[in-house]
Amino acid sequence: MFGVGTQFLAIPQNSMELIIGINPVLNNVTFKPVLSASYGNWLAGIKVSSFGYNRNAFGGTTGFNVRYVALNDLELRSDRPTDDPLAIFGATAIAFDGNYNRQTKIGLLSTNLHYISMQLLDETATGFAMDIGIQHHMNDKINVGFTLLNLGRMSELNVEKPKLPVRMIAGSSYDFTFNEVDNSFFIALEKSSIIEGIILRVGELTNWNKVRCL
Repeated sequence: MFGVGTQFLAIPQNSMELIIGINPVLNNVTFKPVLSASYGNWLAGIKVSSFGYNRNAFGGTTGFNVRYVALNDLELRSDRPTDDPLAIFGATAIAFDGNYNRQTKIGLLSTNLHYISMQLLDETATGFAMDIGIQHHMNDKINVGFTLLNLGRMSELNVEKPKLPVRMIAGSSYDFTFNEVDNSFFIALEKSSIIEGIILRVGELTNWNKVRCL
């Protein structure tokens, strides 16, 4: 009914997120300008692209990101079986994000605002959503974090409002150095409104000079 669907907000935007998912303790503020871009093909011929820029500003890190998703081979058919469809059309979705991260007394506070637009045939829906997260250093080795994603609402599309994929993620990491190699062992639990049960992610991030291994 919704073509691409609001689930596109949960599609990974970079290689690290694709491998380990979102972990609130691994979203560190950088004080150097970062330019990022990605493109990929997913299941059912869905094409995904994104472009973002972040830099140090206003006492923290601020930036923007644009995500675009397209599905171009949907078919319009009548109730009577036919060889050829009545029409072939596409579905698109785009999200404009603005983010701001800042170190506070209680930890690293992250905020992200989304403007969302979806189109299916001649129907259009728009909406707004917000992400908010906190990361706290317990000591020089242990970090904990919590994130709420996609809190907001959409307008109607074909007389029904698309539901946003609300996600709650809690994570922790333990940092240690072994033979001059920096390591981070991490764990994260995620509860999503679009998936039954709880998602568990466990992994390790290793940094050696300029090489990063997951």
